[in-house]
Amino acid sequence: MLFANEDQRLFQRMQLDTKIILATAQTRVEGVCRNISATGALMEVTAGHCQVGEEWQLVVPSADNSVEPLKAMAKILRVESGTATDMVGLSLSEVR
Repeated sequence: MLFANEDQRLFQRMQLDTKIILATAQTRVEGVCRNISATGALMEVTAGHCQVGEEWQLVVPSADNSVEPLKAMAKILRVESGTATDMVGLSLSEVR
């Protein structure tokens, strides 16, 4: 298998610093997207909101009301716990 870069990712990550929302029927968590690729994202959220294995709807709001927000299903792959915030690794599917 060929990999796109030295850390063996299939897709390059784009560095971001933008608002991102995770939501279920009962919960909404806002955070900051630190990087994103075609199949994954890394976001920073207030500590304690995300657990490995959970599935959320991800929304990246658009800065322009005439452009639809990016939406996807997100599965929590890892959580690096911090004191005030957690770094959450997401696997993305059904991107639209």
